[in-house]
Amino acid sequence: MAARKSTPPAPEPEPDVVDEDQAEDGPQGPTAVEAAYVAALQRERAGYTRYGRKDRAADVEAELKRLGAPLERAVTRPPETA
Repeated sequence: MAARKSTPPAPEPEPDVVDEDQAEDGPQGPTAVEAAYVAALQRERAGYTRYGRKDRAADVEAELKRLGAPLERAVTRPPETA
């Protein structure tokens, strides 16, 4: 009768390897997607401000604040009259 072979144990997973050149101690900057989202919100806010939609501009400002984005105050001009 042939001897039964036992299955070797599964190898232990290697610990996560982090490239020391890429590792940072502090918070990392926004990703490209996050930066694009912030830029879109800032354009949206500028449009609402331009057309006097203060309620919508305030909602967008709240989202920008939640994201930690710097708030730029939009300069508004009154509509030109002929």
